[in-house]
Amino acid sequence: MSFKKSMLISFLIILIYRMDAQIVITSSDMPNVKDTVRLSVKQTLPVFNQNLTGANYTWDYSFLIPDSQRVEKFLSPFTTGYPFAGALSTYALTNYNPDALPFALLGRAPTNALNFYKKQSTQLAITVQGVTTGGNALPILQNPADIVYRFPLQYGNKDSSNSGYANTLPGFGYFSKKQKRVNTVDGWGMLTTPYGTFNTLRVKSIFTVTDSIYLDTLGFGFNIPMPTVYEFKWLAQGRKLPVLEIDATAAFTGSAITVTDVLFQDSLWGDLNIRLDPSATCPAAKEGALQSYVKGGRYPLKYSWSNGQTTSGINKLVAGTYDVIVTERYGKTATASASVEMKVEDASCLNIPNGFTPDGDGVNDYWNIRTLDQFKNCKVEIFNQWGSLIFTSTGYTTPWDGKYNNQAVEAGTYYYVIDLSNGYDKYNGAVTIIK
Repeated sequence: MSFKKSMLISFLIILIYRMDAQIVITSSDMPNVKDTVRLSVKQTLPVFNQNLTGANYTWDYSFLIPDSQRVEKFLSPFTTGYPFAGALSTYALTNYNPDALPFALLGRAPTNALNFYKKQSTQLAITVQGVTTGGNALPILQNPADIVYRFPLQYGNKDSSNSGYANTLPGFGYFSKKQKRVNTVDGWGMLTTPYGTFNTLRVKSIFTVTDSIYLDTLGFGFNIPMPTVYEFKWLAQGRKLPVLEIDATAAFTGSAITVTDVLFQDSLWGDLNIRLDPSATCPAAKEGALQSYVKGGRYPLKYSWSNGQTTSGINKLVAGTYDVIVTERYGKTATASASVEMKVEDASCLNIPNGFTPDGDGVNDYWNIRTLDQFKNCKVEIFNQWGSLIFTSTGYTTPWDGKYNNQAVEAGTYYYVIDLSNGYDKYNGAVTIIK
């Protein structure tokens, strides 16, 4: 096979792979009753360019830092207390931003606001909105329904739907809403958020809304054109809700947009908890260590220790107290403090030199055995090559200076026996005097 043919086949394989990488979203990717999805919520996004999209696009929103979290619960419509909703919908979802009108005119905000969704193989639609006002559960029938998605969703799809409702408020009048939704699947590719990387479709929705109110007390009504609303949703297979949604408004279609909400799927963002596990050090040594164990927060974690180190664990420590500040991905911090203790009467700390140079130069003139002086009842004996005892000490408070009867011994090898007098630790070996 020629080189050109090989390159052509490779190109076609890559092309086919890229085509296959375009996902398709169907009704099976939508939620069911009792599903739950955890979302992180951010109220602002200073820089957002809605035009950054297209085929095989890569979006990086890994920098998002949420203000709060919530868990979306998909409720059975029969358990919500709203009449008729169960017969017209598949599940209900909390509506965190219910329409302000006409309730603002009544001086009270609606509570227990829900959107009721009807899931079918060909579409997902909002069929009923429920609000509670003045203690009364008010189901608002969408006629026609607001079609959120038409399935299957694929790159390049575009559709629109008109929806709305009209309801009477006794003693007040009536209010109505007319809405046009235009959906465009304007991008596909890889999306990265703090939660991970997903193969997605991006759906852009534009809403043109007009509210109308008729007041019985005044005998007339009026229309209220509302700001244009935008939704940008990144959908991934099997994820129930968008893995990322950016909501925005504009004074009118085509004008500059202002982001009002950012929502993305996430794991639990718990408080940071730090446990420090210390390891003691021998005296006059740098053998201590501290290891941190962190629960909560989001990775990666950053560490700042009081000794300047930046790893999760620190070592080569002298005895003392150390502090650490841990910062998680979203900026939460936690502090902890722990002490590295000094080992006392620990045989593992003994360091028995195999030689020394007692020549009077002030360097290595004594046979210093680290921490031996901690064993107050220890006994040290040193013998020459003929087995004669030339040095003995109890407690070893004064190290051997290489002398016998105040006279320097000759250079050579001598033999020691060290008994810690603790019932089990005895050491013997050779020490060389070098001159």
